[in-house]
Amino acid sequence: MTTAGSSRLDRLSFIVLQITLFFAPVFFIPSLSVPLQTGKSAAILYGIVIALALWLIARLKDGVFEVPKTILYAAGGAFAAAYAASALVSANGAASLAGHGFELGTLAFFLPSLVLFMLVPLVTRTEKQIFYSYTTLLVSFLAIALFHVIRFIAGPDALSFGGLLAGATANLIGKWNDVAIFFGLGAVLSLVALERATLSRLFKGLVYAALVLSLAMLVVINFSPVWAALAILSLVFFIYELSYGKRSGSAGLGARVPYHVLAALVISVIFLFFGARLGGVLADSLGTSQLEVRPSWTSTLDVSTSAIKDHPVFGAGPNRFSSEWLMHKPAGINGTLFWNADFNYGIGFIPSLLATTGILGFLAALAFVGLFLWTAVKALFKEGTSPFSRYLVLSSLFGSVYLWIFSIMYVPSSALWILTLALSGLLIASLRADKALPVSSYSVIGKPAASFISVLLAVLVLIGSVSFGYFVTIKLVSAIYYQKAVIALGRTADIDKGQAYLANAISLAPSDVYYQTLTEVYLARINQLFGDQKIGQTEAQAKFQSLIAAAIQAAQAAVAADPTSYQNHLTLGRVFEAVVPLNIEGAYDNAKKSYQSALALNPDSPEIYLVLARLEVAHKDSAAAKDYIAKALEKKSDYADAIYLLSQIQIAENDVDNAIKSVSAVATLSPSDSGIFFQLGLLYYSKKDYQSAVLALERAVSLNPQYANAKYFLGLSYYLTGAKDKSLVQFQDLEKTNPDNADVKAAIANLEAGRSPVPAPAASAVKKPSLPVKQ
Repeated sequence: MTTAGSSRLDRLSFIVLQITLFFAPVFFIPSLSVPLQTGKSAAILYGIVIALALWLIARLKDGVFEVPKTILYAAGGAFAAAYAASALVSANGAASLAGHGFELGTLAFFLPSLVLFMLVPLVTRTEKQIFYSYTTLLVSFLAIALFHVIRFIAGPDALSFGGLLAGATANLIGKWNDVAIFFGLGAVLSLVALERATLSRLFKGLVYAALVLSLAMLVVINFSPVWAALAILSLVFFIYELSYGKRSGSAGLGARVPYHVLAALVISVIFLFFGARLGGVLADSLGTSQLEVRPSWTSTLDVSTSAIKDHPVFGAGPNRFSSEWLMHKPAGINGTLFWNADFNYGIGFIPSLLATTGILGFLAALAFVGLFLWTAVKALFKEGTSPFSRYLVLSSLFGSVYLWIFSIMYVPSSALWILTLALSGLLIASLRADKALPVSSYSVIGKPAASFISVLLAVLVLIGSVSFGYFVTIKLVSAIYYQKAVIALGRTADIDKGQAYLANAISLAPSDVYYQTLTEVYLARINQLFGDQKIGQTEAQAKFQSLIAAAIQAAQAAVAADPTSYQNHLTLGRVFEAVVPLNIEGAYDNAKKSYQSALALNPDSPEIYLVLARLEVAHKDSAAAKDYIAKALEKKSDYADAIYLLSQIQIAENDVDNAIKSVSAVATLSPSDSGIFFQLGLLYYSKKDYQSAVLALERAVSLNPQYANAKYFLGLSYYLTGAKDKSLVQFQDLEKTNPDNADVKAAIANLEAGRSPVPAPAASAVKKPSLPVKQ
């Protein structure tokens, strides 16, 4: 029996869920100090925890538990258990539990999302409440659409909130393609409402506005998978309406034609096949062109297959796809522009679970999604008790299936994932309200044993919910302190304030990323110490020892926090490498050991081989450095940085011919790098190949007209090739930007007097201890 107190608590729980549903896509804190997605995830988690707590308290009051009879509850529980088991055995428990900010794949975000799925049908029990949920979504669609319309009209600086949302594609939902998925959902729900619901004039106007704005946003973003999904669902709904249309006296060919759906189908097909041309022009004019890269289906399957060989049952651990990607990425990736990308997911969220949660978690995911889709298919062909109830079922059905498509073929943002689970729960709630699902009612009143167990379990869950809320708060505040540290170190270069914020972040929720940044702070302080001319030698030595010890300790803490991250080992290696030139005992060995540990975690990285080569250069072992460069080039034959380092070694060995070959290769790979062309010109100049020097230096100056030293040597090269007038023009141009440079003044005077700009120019170019012009 429901009491008045429990009814109020149930209503409050429903209201909290509505607020969560509305703010999932919309919520943000307008401050650069609060990471947008972390703040949003925390707000969503607070909403779920509060709604669950209110529902549990209501059950403690009335002692009655009413649960829809659906196998999806058992499937969801099995999915949650498999996910939790994978997290418990993860090699990096911190990353799998909460990550850096409650990312989608973390246990701390995933489990509450499943709780939301189960809670929605328990709290949303009437048709009116279900309709209110769709109204809440409609308002959020209109709010997000208005936000983007204002920014398109007024420019990306409008509503940027102090740079928090900088750029035309900046948004509140996630990636730019997430916005397309969101408005695709808006189009789906609007179409069902227009075809199936009896709406007031005002409400119908709002639904039309949502449909038009949703389609307009899809045209602007032009994400082809959304057009494909919308076309498929529109076709299914079109055929369904022709077969089961509600406003005609007969089904089949005599049914009313659903023109809204037909129009959406035609538009979707047009933009699916011709959108690149039609939408590209609009995207370019609005500045919304963007490229998002994900592993292919084949790459995802290859990595996952290799991962389950190492971790067959439980996988590598939730939120740890990137570790498996680095260990097993396809060989051809190093030949692409994305060779150094650490992908956090595969082609989609659900397929990535094979690598992260193993066979057990993946089968649980397939069972849950498969049973849900089977429930949706059965619901599609059930007779409704009323036209309104049928509208409610169809809205949640098409909306949830649409979002599940993108959970499989894409990696949705946290907001979209929450909408996926919420709409899935609304389908169960709609079937319950439509009496298509029976309800099991369990009363513990008058049953002491059952009452004791139920109260105990409810209290334990309440305690767990409150504890989890506290954990979320601590993690959020820690992330805010870290973000403040990043701002202080980056924007204001205030090392003292940045270090203080880092200390606060670490004291609340230690993270390897925080320790990495703290290590960089200590290294920056060491660089400052080296440049301080006022400090005495004894004091400088004492400070140096203190700072290097602190840097090592911070880097070691990063490794301890996550020994599976190659970045942490690189950070520790950099600390030791920084003091290798000082001949500190053990520095070289420790640096090499750390870099080799990083290589073991990322074996196909040419970058780590290059890091080892630079360490050998610092250790003055050119032969070993060349060996590592060769290995880097084996992994990536067009690795410009490796070729450039090789050229520097060849120059140091006075092997000018090979140095020219190396730098020429780098210039081919980096045709927009003025520094490379200056280096090449200088090499030709030192070899007295002045004509080639002119070509290289002209390219350097054309790329960077303010490149003073390139102009200086171009002037010398012009003179030595007989182009004396061009030589004078270069030096006169240099004088405008360097009016106090004695070398430039002397060169101009000599040229005007008919003499060489400098004595013995060929020799002076390679013997000067420093460049002639200050940049």
